[in-house]
Amino acid sequence: MSHESSQTARHTVKVVTVTLNPALERTIVTHFLALGYHNSAIETTRLDAAGRGVNVSHALHQLDILTHAIVLVGSDPTGHAYQSVLAEETFPVSVLTRSGRTRSSIVIMDTGHDTQTVLVEESGAVTQHALWVVASRIQETLKPGDWLVFAGSIPSGARLDTYAWLTNMAQTTGVRVAINAGGGEALLASLQARPNLIYLTRTQMEGIFNIPVRAYEDVIYCGQELRKRGATRVLVSVDRPRSVFLIAPEGAWGAEMQESEGTRSGEAESMIAGYLAGVLDERPFDRALEYGAAATAFAMSRVGNEFGTRDDLNAYIGSITVMPADELAGLARSPDG
Repeated sequence: MSHESSQTARHTVKVVTVTLNPALERTIVTHFLALGYHNSAIETTRLDAAGRGVNVSHALHQLDILTHAIVLVGSDPTGHAYQSVLAEETFPVSVLTRSGRTRSSIVIMDTGHDTQTVLVEESGAVTQHALWVVASRIQETLKPGDWLVFAGSIPSGARLDTYAWLTNMAQTTGVRVAINAGGGEALLASLQARPNLIYLTRTQMEGIFNIPVRAYEDVIYCGQELRKRGATRVLVSVDRPRSVFLIAPEGAWGAEMQESEGTRSGEAESMIAGYLAGVLDERPFDRALEYGAAATAFAMSRVGNEFGTRDDLNAYIGSITVMPADELAGLARSPDG
């Protein structure tokens, strides 16, 4: 595909993201955290208007992909602060407000012990009326051929099949849908709407099937089962070694990447954004997976929610090993692999 036609594709199709449970996220870096004592931050503290959908839009924007974020925010002081930070973004954002608390979190990265501590304040309950407002904005924003990404946990008060309901509604406009529901019943419920793409981790896969998912063959088998239940394509993130798999009608591929020393934030968001950027570039599926892996490798090497540009990703491509999944599994089994 020529550069000119690639630019045309990227700027005529947009990716709309939906975040129902955003979080105001503060990231603090210290050295040898001592509980019960005063600790000094060794780097400038990051404050991010986070949430997986917003992060996907941020990552896509860095890759010159047209995106629009729809965010449902509480009307509390945390929500007001969230909106102030979000106002600095340069891509289109629709902020919809509701009553109640907005989620917040504090991430403490301890460079001395190489650990992360996360403190989370959960959000208040979401009403069905607020979700109808979201549904209306989705319909107003989409056009046929667009991608719609639902990412993040379902907030309290919302039904577990909320993503399925919104997906069914959106698909009537001729759009493609990707879902990152965080695993569990919410992800399983979303499959009834037959999304084009789902993302989950190996650990979440174990929770769904209630079996150990250790070997690469286990990942492929469970991914194929999820396809039988309704997903067209499945992205699965695996740790130790750090890798990601794509199970699709066209085949299955795996990509391995190097371990990182950052806060490891934004893994799911960067993977989804990088993969969708590859799809919109009309790259072959294995190369779209490679692009997603490069986006993930960059994001996980940074502190807080920071996502790479195309130049950044190109610098990481050479460190990514991508091949058909059965070949990757064979390497894992071999004594020299």
